[in-house]
Amino acid sequence: MKIFFDHQTFSLQDYGGISRYYSELINAINNTQADEAHLSLLFTDNIHIRDVYDKFYSLYNGNSFPRKISIQYRLNKLFCKYEIKKNNFDIFHATYYDPYFVNLIRNKPSVVTFLDMIHERYSNKYLGLAADRRITKRKRELAEKSTAIIAISENTKNDIIQLFNVEPEKISVIPLGSSLQKVATFEPVYSLFSDRPPYLLFVGNRDYYKNFVWFIKAICPIIHKYKIHVICAGGGAFNSQERQLLSTLKIQDSVIQEPITDNKLAILYQNAIAFVFPSLYEGFGIPILEAFTCDCPCILSNCSSLPEVAGDAALYIDPEDSETLVNAVENLYSNNSLRMKLVERGRERLVSYSWKETAVKTLNLYHSL
Repeated sequence: MKIFFDHQTFSLQDYGGISRYYSELINAINNTQADEAHLSLLFTDNIHIRDVYDKFYSLYNGNSFPRKISIQYRLNKLFCKYEIKKNNFDIFHATYYDPYFVNLIRNKPSVVTFLDMIHERYSNKYLGLAADRRITKRKRELAEKSTAIIAISENTKNDIIQLFNVEPEKISVIPLGSSLQKVATFEPVYSLFSDRPPYLLFVGNRDYYKNFVWFIKAICPIIHKYKIHVICAGGGAFNSQERQLLSTLKIQDSVIQEPITDNKLAILYQNAIAFVFPSLYEGFGIPILEAFTCDCPCILSNCSSLPEVAGDAALYIDPEDSETLVNAVENLYSNNSLRMKLVERGRERLVSYSWKETAVKTLNLYHSL
């Protein structure tokens, strides 16, 4: 088979979980003998696709300019439409939720991956999610018109059924994997590590449902009591509101934001007291698998897909009850045998997840169509 992947995610993201998922899937398919993944793309600066697929260019030599993403998206969309009309593929897989293609692919089967239902669950609570008024309408259209839907967790599947009234038989649950590799030896990555102070690790974006403000307020007594740090890996520099919050709580020197590479992130996982994921909602939660890979104990919210992914290999908290977070951190900080037990369970849990398994299940779905 020839599977046509469109441009959407790679037009929008220079890096991130969605584009990493499609990059790993495309690479795995192209490493098979019988099937081919074709990515219809002219321009991108995405770092994940760079190593596995090289048939594209960097717009304006990778330099930024006003409305670059918008212009890049439009050019790539025109190119996709041109390639779709050549009809040289067996399956169409959309990499995001723009339904521009539904009247172009003729009678070819189409697949869409629903990575989460965050907008549908939380747009009434967070203005930043409510601002994107098109996404739910587009997802609803694709849920109706696609031949098959991939959900990345049972929780996401249940949300799709409940919110969009989709027949369960149309949805296949195909979990994700982790691309992170454990680093063999400890390598200090910045001056904070000179005396190896203990720290908790928060990974990725801090907006909206990620629950960062609640997390910082809840963990503040622990920071003062045990003189530990919090490292925020990725997610961009602290904004003015975050800096003001840290200053008000008198922890501005104990909470540090660090830009990351995969190697640096692995080191941060490996040397943390725990990875804390207080999110109110996740479609899957790749950072859990990253933590498992790096032998990092996990403290996770007890909601959405997180218990489904981590099973008994994590401590769980109520992401609206600060006492549960304090108790979990103190328990891990003072109980090394518990830490070792969670690390071992994480290794066992990780066996169930890999990008190879994601690709195998996805190819089985394509063949069934």
